[in-house]
Amino acid sequence: MKKILVVGCSFSHHTNKNENECENSWVECMKDKFANFLYIMNLSQPGASNELIKRIITKKVLEERWDYVIVQWSTIDRWDYPVQHNDNTTIVRYWPIGSNTTGIKYEFYKNYYSVYGAVIDTLENILFIQQLLNSENIPYSMITIGNLFTLSTTIKQIENLMIKNGNYYESKENVLQKMQQVETIFADADSVPFLFKKIDYDKFLFTDKIRNPFGGGMLEWLYEEKNDYPKNNWHFDKTQSECFLNEFIIPKILKPNGII
Repeated sequence: MKKILVVGCSFSHHTNKNENECENSWVECMKDKFANFLYIMNLSQPGASNELIKRIITKKVLEERWDYVIVQWSTIDRWDYPVQHNDNTTIVRYWPIGSNTTGIKYEFYKNYYSVYGAVIDTLENILFIQQLLNSENIPYSMITIGNLFTLSTTIKQIENLMIKNGNYYESKENVLQKMQQVETIFADADSVPFLFKKIDYDKFLFTDKIRNPFGGGMLEWLYEEKNDYPKNNWHFDKTQSECFLNEFIIPKILKPNGII
């Protein structure tokens, strides 16, 4: 039985819940469909940042052997750092609550966040995981929640996104045009152009032909190819998840790589 690891955010989590129902993600649909000959561990977390996704993959890849890894990268603006839990000095935890500018993440978004920081962190996370998986000789594919550099990233737009409960359809922008410049004295630390060149884009399964240099993800597939929108609290419902599995994941990842 082949072992498959999947790590992403709520778009790949076990279930996507709203007040009235509980819907399976595409990963859970895959687990049900191929239960007889695939062992699939789904460690996707709702609200996870790409930093958290990177660290989960790192632990599991170094902890045990996998036949294939599927990475679903999330939006670039999310931030997770292991911080002290309440007032307990012996426990730290991550706070994967998405692009939330209130509560424990308020100080970060108010004082430390920048679009440039979001871009460079994202590229470093992607490159690190590609190099790690390559070094461990583990085959893998990468997909995204949407085009990483067209989804909202400025503080004002992130706050607007939260008000609209994750409606990314109305939150498009050219991130690279919004990115702040690095001060001259720190120009030698600006590795962004080199990271763009180093990343292996062939490891990504984009859902459209537009490149900037990244292409479309799950949202573009649903919006543009299916002329539809996420129906379960701005996430895929079960029918959409099954369709994404059957029309994209199976023919683009599972069959070409001999997983099924």
